[in-house]
Amino acid sequence: MEIKVDEARNIPGWAIGPFTKYKGNPVLAPSEEGWDAGGSGNGVFNGGVIVENDTFYYLYRGCREIKSKPGYLCKIGLALSDDGCCFRKYENNPLWGKDDKYSYEDVQIIKCEGTYYLFCNRWDWECREPAINGMWLAISGDLINWKEYGIIFPHAKKIHRNGAILQNPDNEPVKVNEKFIMYLNDGLIAYSFDLIHWESKEMPRIPGGECCVAIADHSTQEPKNIVLFTGGGGEGTSWEGEHRYAIGEVLFSREAPEKPISVMKKPILYAEEKYPWEMGKSAVEPGKEVAHPDVIFFDALTRYKDKWWMYYGACDFYTCLATSPVR
Repeated sequence: MEIKVDEARNIPGWAIGPFTKYKGNPVLAPSEEGWDAGGSGNGVFNGGVIVENDTFYYLYRGCREIKSKPGYLCKIGLALSDDGCCFRKYENNPLWGKDDKYSYEDVQIIKCEGTYYLFCNRWDWECREPAINGMWLAISGDLINWKEYGIIFPHAKKIHRNGAILQNPDNEPVKVNEKFIMYLNDGLIAYSFDLIHWESKEMPRIPGGECCVAIADHSTQEPKNIVLFTGGGGEGTSWEGEHRYAIGEVLFSREAPEKPISVMKKPILYAEEKYPWEMGKSAVEPGKEVAHPDVIFFDALTRYKDKWWMYYGACDFYTCLATSPVR
């Protein structure tokens, strides 16, 4: 299948961005001790964000070191901010994962009719069967207390992971042809009538890497556009291999949500040498190696006060912020 590649030096008109990195990065770092102190190159990152009553709620993946493979375990914690830049961790963290049985990773938050839906990857390090690994769901009425619904593809033959639920700029799910949509890794897409029960099918593999965030209803000029952010090494794009993990964008349409139309020639966000915390180094101890260099990934994007707010994981250890004016 032929996919149009944008050749312009600047980003194409359909894309979201460009993004400017916050000068005060990182905005969230591992604690000195405890459940989110970091370990085995993993820290506090890849969370989901939503704004309620001018407060930013960032539900993040917090990691600590364990003796067994793969060397770390992640739980879900909450950080709050009044300005989107300075975050304070919730005093009763973690919100989920207190039993140490599973690792919960890469969070997305959406709100539908007053209810919050938390989607993430759940992993059992001792058993990698699809029935207990992959996309997991919990539901809440207040972003603090959560009810588990569990694995949402329990009968799948392969693990379904990194689901990006199609949402509007206010993090509300969007229906296409009366169904909610979830883009997944490995050439999969899923549909649902209620956000709880999902059915998946294969589609053309998405260029760019893994699924991050899918946005619709953001452009009055092009109301049919869907923009899917990807994170990876640019697989299937003109920038393949330039970065270990960087952020790209792929254009779809409501008329054919399974068919990629165009892909950006260059990543919209990538690690830079001038920021040590994006190249695997400590943000507080110069030169100290803490995590994975040249890795940028994210699951959190929201629109607030005429700006896009992207919270991205830097080297799998810190959470950083990048913003872009709404065009």
